[in-house]
Amino acid sequence: MTTYLALINSTLPLYFTRFVSETPQQTFSPPVISTLFAWYISLCVLCQLPVVRLLKHLKNTRVLMISAGLWAISFCLIWVMGNANSAHPLWAGGALAVMALATVSYTPSASSLVISLAPNALRGVYLSINSLCWAGGYFIGPTIGGWAMGESRPIANGFWIGVALSVGVILMILKSLDQQLQRLPKLAD
Repeated sequence: MTTYLALINSTLPLYFTRFVSETPQQTFSPPVISTLFAWYISLCVLCQLPVVRLLKHLKNTRVLMISAGLWAISFCLIWVMGNANSAHPLWAGGALAVMALATVSYTPSASSLVISLAPNALRGVYLSINSLCWAGGYFIGPTIGGWAMGESRPIANGFWIGVALSVGVILMILKSLDQQLQRLPKLAD
């Protein structure tokens, strides 16, 4: 899921500048892109505590499943925006709003899950491996995103549906992990 965060920072701005029209004559301008990402960051800040409070009664694996679903919705909205004939800034703002909710539900739950899985003596090791996931996500996201954005419009637009479909793999992994944790009640949150 860290790859999805990397795609927001690396691939999405490039998609906005190369493929999405603000008007029929021009793609998103730098001020529009800046406003959209300011919107995303503001929503992340404003929603962090309310979302954590809302989801705190759920197991971490379930919260991560919700986050994954939100990522899938946001990537579908990006695809719709890329294929829409108008209102591109509104589609982008909506997609980034859903991405903000996905981000704020993912970040604390992922760290909390790692801590709950780690034996006390190995907590630092588990957290360092968790950090490697971030490095991997920031290697994979810009690499595949950069490739897709260097291709034609149909490939760049289709990329977002492909990313949305990848959430299915994450959901299967999280479901399996949730079932394993249910068999081990001491680790299940």
